[in-house]
Parts: sequence; structure tokens; C-alpha cells
Amino acid sequence: MKKTRKIAIYGGSFNPIHNAHVNIALLFIKKLKLDKLLLIPTAESPHKDNSEMVSAQARLDMCKLAVKNFKKIEVSDIEIKREGKSYTIDTLTELEKIYPDTELYLIMGSDMFMTFLEWKNPEAIMSKAIICTVPRDDDNITALCEMEEKYKAMGAKTIVLDVKKSDVSSTQIRRNVFDDKSISKLVCEDVERYIFANYIYMNKGNVNYTRFQAVLKSRMSDKRFIHSVAVADEAVRLAKKYGADEEKAKIAGLLHDITKETPHDEQVALMERFNIPLTDLEKVSQKLWHAISGAAFVKYIIGIDDEDICNAIRYHTSGRANMSVLEKCIFIADFTSAERNYNGVEEMRNLSNKSLEEAMRYGLSFSISDLASKCAAIDPNALACYNEVVLQLAAKK
Repeated sequence: MKKTRKIAIYGGSFNPIHNAHVNIALLFIKKLKLDKLLLIPTAESPHKDNSEMVSAQARLDMCKLAVKNFKKIEVSDIEIKREGKSYTIDTLTELEKIYPDTELYLIMGSDMFMTFLEWKNPEAIMSKAIICTVPRDDDNITALCEMEEKYKAMGAKTIVLDVKKSDVSSTQIRRNVFDDKSISKLVCEDVERYIFANYIYMNKGNVNYTRFQAVLKSRMSDKRFIHSVAVADEAVRLAKKYGADEEKAKIAGLLHDITKETPHDEQVALMERFNIPLTDLEKVSQKLWHAISGAAFVKYIIGIDDEDICNAIRYHTSGRANMSVLEKCIFIADFTSAERNYNGVEEMRNLSNKSLEEAMRYGLSFSISDLASKCAAIDPNALACYNEVVLQLAAKK
């Protein structure tokens, strides 16, 4: 029976997918007049070290972002769903059932082409698909052609496109991100934003404010970003005045709203991922979630395992009893940052220059009264914080 369709399989770790991957896919679509190209991220590569591999979901997401504007490229999760080591022979066997009467092409990198006979069941693969590759550089085209002849002698059908391939590599991109170097010319804008938004491939042991700002810009609107920078500036000023750590104040101020504009379902997933329980009140008070999920993001994803910073973010909305000086600085800075213009902000600013406790009392009164006027539930942490500062101020008098 005549095969009516031509579909290529382009698999790999795609850790991350980059512009050269996409260009190769488009090249084969054009040269082979393909009906479709399936981009298939591996669950676990049998040929590579998986120690630097980010999650399968992250790689799948990045692939979808990279090719979303190309109609003939489809991202498949067939190997991710299967889990375990991703053997090509298993994938081809599944695809034959999904796409009967189809001519299958298998695209691989030149290094994989050269070591193809080391794969699982290479002869079976040859019988199911046409083996395709492009040279890594000008030097290895001769070696590829020699290997191609060997495969043909074994009965394989092969295609080696003699084109100049980009020297972009996923390894280089990961290294650039880790070293805080640009990747804007190596990946598409959406993939770059995803990498920063999810803080992957980054040096978690190195505090870098430029990187933090790039992460924030990828996760929030310009208005929210301006607010975050302003809160950091005010937090540093308050920390200097009242004796808190200024660097911690800057970090907590910058990152306090990191999940503020993250969709609620993603915040829930984040909290569940790190086993963060919610009280009954917190479950129905979605305005509290960004402080809880934000602290989790900062601790577990960015890797800032400083209890004071994480608590400052966690309680910047509600406050709590026994707040540290840093926590109070972040709470107040969120109320008094330079761009704030609500009724009462000047009074709050004046109080913040006199006493942290007076400013806390004013801010908490504002929040609690607003919630009460709306017949909304009030976080016990806010009430405990309010009672504590009231008693502290009374004791001073």
C-alpha cells in the first residue's frame, strides 16, 4: 500500500530547546516536503548525563513556546508519558500504530548519527524510519558521509543534508544562564522569559540583583515591577534607620510580590508541590496566597534559604506576632513605597520615620478595618500582630 504521508520525528532532551533546533526542524520540513514534524522531548535520555536535566514538564513547555507559530511542527509528550529511558525503537513502534500508511523520518544530531549502532535495536529502527542528520560543523561532513555508506550497506535509508549548522548548543545556553550572560540571540523570546520566570539553570548560590530584576520582569507587569523596586528601596532605607540587614531588606523587598500576578491555579500547584498546608481561612482568602506561594518560590526555587527573608515575604501582607525588624520593614515598605498614593499614605510615611510599631499599628488598622467593612474574614496573624503592637506602644507610654 502506498504511504500517503511524510512525518519526521525529531527527538532530544531539548534542555533547553534553542533556535538551531527550530531551524533544523524547518529545514527538514522544507527539504523533505513533510506533512508534519513531531518534536519529542525525552523523559530520560539513554545517551546523555541527566544530572543537569530540568523537569520533563519544563522542557515540554519550552518546546511548545518555541514552535507555537509553526503549523507543521507538533510537540508530542509520547516519551514523557511513557516515562523511564526514552528508547527510539519504542517510540517508533507506537507511532506506527498512531500514523499508519506513513513514511517516517528520524532526525538526529550528528553525534548521535555517528554512534547510532550503539542504540537499542538499531537494525529495527532502520527498518521503520529513514535516518536523517545535519553536520555539526564543516569538519565532520566527511565522517558523516562515510558512516552513511556503512548504514546503507546494512540496508538503511539515510539523508545527510550538507548545510552549515549553527554552533548553538543547549550546554552553552545553560552555562550562559548560570553565568548571568545573555541568551537572547540563542533562544526565542518566549523561551527566554520562561527560563527566567521559572528560575531554571541559574546559579542559586549567587545573589545577583540584575538577575532578580530579570526574573521579576518575566513574571509581572511593568506597574508591579516598579512597585517591587520601590519597595526594595524603601525597605533598605527603613533597615538602615532601624538596624536591620540592608542586603536582606533589598532582596525581600524586590521579591515580596514575585507570585502576585501568577494565576491562582499555579500558586496552588506551587504550594502543593512543596507541601505547604493552608488553614481553612487561607484556602478561601486568595489575596493571601501570593505571600505564601511567594515565600515558597523564593525558598525552594530561587534557593534563598534565609528564614528572615522568607518570613518577611510570607507575612508582608498579614503581619504576625513576634515579627523581626526586617519583617516589619518589608510590611511597612509595601505600604509606603514611593509610588503609593492612597489616602493616608503620607501619615503612614510620617509614622514610619518615628516608630516601626506606630506605622505597623496604622497599617494594620487600615487593613483590618477595610476587611471588616466588607464583612470579610480577618487573618488571625493580622489580629495577633495588631494586638501585639498596640500592647507594645501602650507599655512604652
